[in-house]
Amino acid sequence: MKYILRQSAMALLSFAFLYVLLAGASFVVFPDPSRAGPRDFQAAEQTLYMTVPKYVFLGRSVLANPDSKVILVGASNTGVGFRQKLVQANLGCAKVSNLAMGGANISEVRQVINLVHEVQSDEERRLNTFVIGVWFGMFVDSDVKYAEGDRHRGETDIDIERYRYGFYRRTQNGPVAVLPAHWLDAGVMAIRPFLLLEKVARQARAGVNLALTGRTSAQRTDDERESVVMSAEDKQKALEYWKETMGRTTEISAAQVEVLKQTIQALLDSGEKIVLVDLPIPAWHRDASPYQPSYRQALKDLLQEFGDRRNFSSLSMDDLDNDLDYSDEVHAKRHLADIWSTRLAGKLDSFVCQETPDKSAPKVTTLRSSELVTAAPGN
Repeated sequence: MKYILRQSAMALLSFAFLYVLLAGASFVVFPDPSRAGPRDFQAAEQTLYMTVPKYVFLGRSVLANPDSKVILVGASNTGVGFRQKLVQANLGCAKVSNLAMGGANISEVRQVINLVHEVQSDEERRLNTFVIGVWFGMFVDSDVKYAEGDRHRGETDIDIERYRYGFYRRTQNGPVAVLPAHWLDAGVMAIRPFLLLEKVARQARAGVNLALTGRTSAQRTDDERESVVMSAEDKQKALEYWKETMGRTTEISAAQVEVLKQTIQALLDSGEKIVLVDLPIPAWHRDASPYQPSYRQALKDLLQEFGDRRNFSSLSMDDLDNDLDYSDEVHAKRHLADIWSTRLAGKLDSFVCQETPDKSAPKVTTLRSSELVTAAPGN
């Protein structure tokens, strides 16, 4: 028995030593970035977190600070189209972070906003300006959008990250936090050794891909995207893809429009600023899509409802619809992304830097599932 106990103790000691060694190595190879300043979550591949959803979920506490913040949320065309460094370089009054999520629908955008709120105080929230980039492809119901066989139907990429390391548990009523938000950094510290091992494994796979295919990733580089010209066949495939993805034949999801409406109302109620950006797409796609008319009507209704609110603004870039400026049916090429970014910075400069926020006593509202939950400030 003593021998078994001694061997068990030695095994535990060895495991603890290896755990500490890996944790230390993770800080040497991937130093923890400064908590002060902006953050480009689109650069997740260069970090310990590897993917944008994981980086947003585990790294969001950087947004819990008393600085004026511009937080970009949306889908991949927001991530690709708005260059965080360029927007930041043209905006001196706030720190810019890009939390756009590839493949996000409006519900997942709401989840990202809620995750940010979880780590912020009421006072820190009032220093937020959320830039919400939208286009018709984001108005897809979650049970249609997220229906792959490797996930529970309707669970977003953010949901997957909630459960991955046990920070949340799955229940019939949705995710329930196991680790309180104020312990997030401690939880991330505890799993750094596992993150490092995952990173090493991913880089090993990339090395194999490089040896076999000459590429580390299937994603195009900026230079490759610049030279792309879509053929008629490519365009037809894109239209068919979105017809299948949207889950309906002619209209966007009214439920997702309502989610966006509630999200905007909740942000305004809590004293935060919003810039709603109508993201342009190439003219051929805009004109051929059966979903564009209902999207335009929904956007018009939202602007009519919120357009006169002091902390609400909008940005349209309809003139930037040249087919050759896009690498596919949605994503801006690098040279166009620079124009998008400069225009957004100009809007933010006038809306955030030269205006004072609404000081009226706000309600603090947090969206949960499909309902609004209202709490008094400080609760």
